[in-house]
Parts: sequence; C-alpha cells; structure tokens
Amino acid sequence: MDHTVTTNGEADVHWPSPAPSSPPGPSGSGVFAASEDPAGSIAPVRVGRQGIYDADRQLVAYELLFRNHGRASAELAEGSEQDHATSQVISATFGDFGVEQIAGDRLLFINLTRGFFTGELPIPCSPSQVVLELLENVDVDEAVMAGLHRLRAQGYRIAVDDFIGEEHRLPAVALADYVKIDVEAAGDDFEAVLALARAHNPTATIVVERIEDDALFARCLAAGAQLFQGYGLQRPVTLEAVSLTPSQLVCLRLVRALTGADAPLREIEDLVASDPALSLRVLKTVSSAAFGTKTGITSLRQAIVLLGRQQLCSWVVLMLLGGVTSVDTEALTMVLTRAAACARLAAGHADEAYTVGLLSGVATVLGMRDAELVETTGVAHSVRAALVERTGPAGKALRAVLAYEEDEPFVITDAGHAVYEVSRAYLAALSGAMVTVSSVLDHP
Repeated sequence: MDHTVTTNGEADVHWPSPAPSSPPGPSGSGVFAASEDPAGSIAPVRVGRQGIYDADRQLVAYELLFRNHGRASAELAEGSEQDHATSQVISATFGDFGVEQIAGDRLLFINLTRGFFTGELPIPCSPSQVVLELLENVDVDEAVMAGLHRLRAQGYRIAVDDFIGEEHRLPAVALADYVKIDVEAAGDDFEAVLALARAHNPTATIVVERIEDDALFARCLAAGAQLFQGYGLQRPVTLEAVSLTPSQLVCLRLVRALTGADAPLREIEDLVASDPALSLRVLKTVSSAAFGTKTGITSLRQAIVLLGRQQLCSWVVLMLLGGVTSVDTEALTMVLTRAAACARLAAGHADEAYTVGLLSGVATVLGMRDAELVETTGVAHSVRAALVERTGPAGKALRAVLAYEEDEPFVITDAGHAVYEVSRAYLAALSGAMVTVSSVLDHP
C-alpha cells in the first residue's frame, strides 16, 4: 500500500497507483504510436469495509459499503442509485479487488436492495462466503418473502439489517440467519428489541451495530448479543484500486448471446476474449475459493466453463448496471494483438499462450508489474511462470512478442523464434485485433 490517511473519520487505503504507460509497439514498424494513458480504459474503484467482531473482540466478518469518489458516505436518495451502488460494490469486490484481498476467508455482509431479493437483479456471487443483508427500507411483502425463501434454498445466508422491532419485518426476522440491531436507534428499548428478535427466531445470530465505546459493548454483550460492529471497534476503511473497464458494447452483445438460443461456447469465448477487462474479471472471479481448482486456471476457456453461462450473464448484467463499462480502441487493439500473437507462436499451447499475452497486455495498460497482476488471478503455475519468468512455450512466445514490440531482434532469436516468424504472427494478430475492435464499435 502506498499510504493510509484519515478523513472524516474514515481511513482511505490506496492500492499502488498505475504508472503512466503507453501501449508499446515495434518502434521500427510504426504499428503503434506513443500516447498518454488511454482515456476511459482505466478507472479508479472504491469499496468500503468495516469489521464485525465476536464477544472476544476477534474479527470474524466484514460488511461491504459503497464508496463514491469525493464522498465520505453512501447517502443515496433514489432506488436506482442504490441498485447502481450495490452493483458497483459487488463488481468491485469480486471482479477488481478479489474476495481474498478484501476479506481473506471471512464472511462478507453485502447490503442488497429490493430487486436483488425479488429476482429482478442477479446475484452473481456464490453463497459460500456472503451474507445478504435486507435493508431497512425494503418492504417485506409477499414478493420479498418468496425471494428470501428461494435464496435460502440456494444456500445463501440472510441478515435483516437495522432491525428496531418493526412488526412488518418480523416474518423476515423469523427466516434470517442474522438479525442486526441498531443500538443507537433502539435506544432504551434495545433489550426489548433483542428479546423480540429472539422470540421470533431463537437460532439467529444477533449482531449489534453502532458500538461506540466499551460501556455500550458491555451492555450489548450482557443482553445476549453475539457479534458487534461500530466505531468503537473499527472505523470503516475505504480500499481503492485501479481497474480496466469492460466495453459496454461487448457486454451487451454477450448478454444477448448468453440469453439467446444455445449460443455455442466458442461464440461466448470469442466475445469474452475480445474484451481484456472482461477477461480479467472472469479470471479473478473464478480464482475465488468457490470456483478454485487444485491446479489453478490455465486458460480463459477453462475459466468460462467453470463460471458457467448463468453466472457469467449475471456478472455482465451487474457490470452494465454498475456503470463500469467503456471502450478504448488503442489499448484494446494492443492487448488483443499481443494475446493473439502469443497464441500463434505457441500453437501447441494456444489457449494458455493467449491468456499469458492477455494478462501481459492488461498489466501494461494498468501500469502494473506482471507479478503484481498475476497474484490476483489465481492462474496455474505454468501461466504464472510464463508471464513472470518467461519460461515454457507460452513464456518464450511472450518474450519474443515483447521483443518485437520493442524492436529487439536479438532477444527474439534468443527466445527461440525467427524474426520473420514473429513478425508474420504479430501482423496477422494485429489484423485480427483491428477487425475485432471494428466489430465492437460497429455492432452495438
């Protein structure tokens, strides 16, 4: 981390910022001109996090919080804004940071709006590590209760947020795994509110919010609360990173393909592969504990198969809803060219080489070291070695491609490839990348 500062009672933790970068190209070929940071391809992402503690003051979980740039809190007036915020939190947590960076193996409490419970909006994360919080402004009607039963049947844990004894929320309390009580809002009635929750659901875990000091902690503990959250234990921390944003047009086309009549896997793979940012998010998502394999991910195709069409479609919808989509033709062309050239040079390991070239290109655009990026993707050792150490067929192909971009013929030869072979592969890859980018722009 670069540094930590505190403003408005909230710590801002900044992941390393990207260094200014230009998509590289063969200096003698004139394929790419030097440029400033690609406008619109890199965007900062933020997500808030506050710890939840047990009776021994041991950290056991986190609540995730929306954080907008230039604001210290998530005061959102409109329902659509809340949907947007929730989508950004989910997308940033699982697609940008990675769940392991956010919380390790601890539970994550995520505030959800009505549409997520009624099924109007998708929940793309698996039930293994999340607790879905039913916000206090969501009416507990038949549609919401039906959604709660459905989500429970799918293995999700449910929390009723900010409960202060409202009668209309008792059916949800009876079904919940966690009941969160706002001790400040409950005031002198706190013990009675806790007893009411216990009467309707004896097995639910009681979480008390707004613990400000030791005396309040002791009062809530004596009343029978089991988990605790508030400034007296930990102030919210805002995590910030840089993200490569997916193309809205590719996302829209992918949704159409995923919801259409039996689109073949190759079409799905080609669409995902045409967008480096989307590819990276798929790799990061599948690297989480819920999808992880013993040997790691070796290719984008493997990641797409493991994720599945329904989960992939949910992620794409969430990215569209969260507004984390854009397009930058120069950066996109560079990354796709590098990936395809690597695949052409390592024909017997084309899928792995494409993934290695893709990750290398994304690291260049983000201004990150290859080793730094690969830590977040959960890829197999062979992919890691190829990307970082330039070993194996995919690694040698990448070394040759990078040398071609830098006009270093002796390095190309040292990597085991002939200059004319790399030039032919690169120019063919460039031609294909330009066609792909053109199709993205011409077919919304």
